[in-house]
Amino acid sequence: MRFAVVDDEPGILKQIPALIRQLISSDASIETDCFQDPTKFLETYSKRKFDALFLDIDMPAMNGFELADHLRNQKDDVPIVYITARDDLIIHAFRYKALGFVRKQYIDNELPFAVSTIMTEIRKSSCTIEVTETRSAGGRSHTISIRQIMYIESIRHNVNIYLTDGRQLAARSSLTYYTEHEGFEQFVPINSGTIVNLALIELTEDKVRFQNGTELFISRRKIQSVREAYLNYIKKVLI
Repeated sequence: MRFAVVDDEPGILKQIPALIRQLISSDASIETDCFQDPTKFLETYSKRKFDALFLDIDMPAMNGFELADHLRNQKDDVPIVYITARDDLIIHAFRYKALGFVRKQYIDNELPFAVSTIMTEIRKSSCTIEVTETRSAGGRSHTISIRQIMYIESIRHNVNIYLTDGRQLAARSSLTYYTEHEGFEQFVPINSGTIVNLALIELTEDKVRFQNGTELFISRRKIQSVREAYLNYIKKVLI
C-alpha cells in the first residue's frame, strides 16, 4: 500500500507518515512518499500508483485543489484527504469530492479517522459487479468497479449504466437488482427510474451535477430524500 503526502511544511511531512505507520496493521506493507514541491509530486505520480493522497490545501506554488483538478482531468479517482490549518477552506473543498479533511492543529486526533476512511474506501474499490450487455449492444460481459458508476437509469426492461470513463453499458436487468445490492449503499434514487452515486455528485437546488458536466433533474417527490442522503454522506466524510 502506497500513500503520498504533499505539503510545504517539513514537519507535516514527518508527522503524517509516522502516524500512518502507527495506525495501520504492522502486517501491511506501507510506503509513504513525501513531497514539498507539487510539481515533483506530479512527475512521480505519472510513473507510480498511489492508493491515497494527503494534499495540503494552502500551498503557495500549487494548492491541493489545483492538484486535485489536475488528477480529475485525467479521470483519476484516487482517494484524497485534504490537510489544512484553515477551517474556512473546508467548506470550499466539497466540490472537489474529498474523502475527508484533517486540520493541522488537530492532526493527532483527526488523522486516525482519515486513515480508517481511506482503508474503507480501498476495500470498496475492490468491490466489482458483473454486467452483461443486451444482445443489441453486443452481448459482452464486463467486470466493473462500483466506484466507477456515475448513475444507472431504467429503460423499459433494461438499464443503462454510465461510467466515469465515459462508457455507457446497456444491460438487461432491473433497477431493483442494483438498489438491493450491498455494494450500492452510496447510491440514492433521484426519480422512479434513476439512481446516482453520492460520491460523484454536486447537489444544487433541483439537480445533481457530475464532474464531467452531466446534470440530472431530481423529481419533486425525491428532492427532500436526496438532500438528506447527500448530507448524511457528507457527514461521513467530513473529519
